[in-house]
Amino acid sequence: MAVMGLGVVGRRMIEQVALHRGWRIASAYDADPAVRAALQKDHPGCNVVDNAAAAMAHPGVDLVYVAVPPLFHHELVLQAIAAGRAVLCEKPLGIDVSQSQRLAQAMNQSGLPQAVNFVFSSSDAVDRLAQGLQAPDFDLRSIEIRLHFKEWPRDWQRGAAWLTQANQGGFVREVLSHFIYLLIRLRGPVRLCGTQVLSPVAGAAEISAQALLDAAGVPVSVSGVVGGSGPDVVEARFIGASQAYVLSDWYHLMHHDAHHPQGQKVQGLPESPRVATYQRQLNQLLSLLKAQPHSLASFDTALAVQVLIEAVLAQRQISDF
Repeated sequence: MAVMGLGVVGRRMIEQVALHRGWRIASAYDADPAVRAALQKDHPGCNVVDNAAAAMAHPGVDLVYVAVPPLFHHELVLQAIAAGRAVLCEKPLGIDVSQSQRLAQAMNQSGLPQAVNFVFSSSDAVDRLAQGLQAPDFDLRSIEIRLHFKEWPRDWQRGAAWLTQANQGGFVREVLSHFIYLLIRLRGPVRLCGTQVLSPVAGAAEISAQALLDAAGVPVSVSGVVGGSGPDVVEARFIGASQAYVLSDWYHLMHHDAHHPQGQKVQGLPESPRVATYQRQLNQLLSLLKAQPHSLASFDTALAVQVLIEAVLAQRQISDF
């Protein structure tokens, strides 16, 4: 793997690859010399190079992982295609829908293996959720998605100034997009029925987002806000006639029914779910390269997510508070 972008997500991938038998880091690149030097210091055995072309051209590279800010996805994915490499890209594909449409078309025409990094594509909890929703006794009535962040960007993202910008940042693109992907995976096409998004000033990322969606006939309410006290909340509730599932903090799944109104943990999930999800995704990337079955998101799926996300953000207003 060649890792393009050595911020938090790029470094996480490098750390997870070190735990996996089937992958190794062939090369790594970041546009910032200080970031490259810091990675080299922390991982002295890593082949850190000073330009993207050299990273992709390394003879050991089978797949290019594009982990840079969205503004640069288009350029680097096209370089990877030109180099004949498979691609794993962060979402969104680009900074606007038309650019992403062109990128998805180029990726599809290349015939190269492709995937976009959605955490729920390799989640054991999501697999168990899907099984529960398909059970004959589960009558899905509604879905609620709740997001609350004390601050944005979150503490571990402080160095990523682009996350504060309306053109490529914000929690709707960064977090809600994962849940839109989840809805598409579980229910199929999703339709936007209404939305309200507030930003504090022009050009700034949103501080509030409300939306109503239709997921194959099931109503979905979305509520997201930045600010205030209390713990961050990242949660989706799948509410049935007599039971419910709650997916929270990305990896945790609870089941509620008449016998357990307060809910009980779904058994059999990994004890270290974050690591397990990364390792499972690396397994799926191997399957992708071998043309074997996998559940990773394609560029077309990521494009469908982005189209809906940008439709939500299109109604952005400046708040009075």
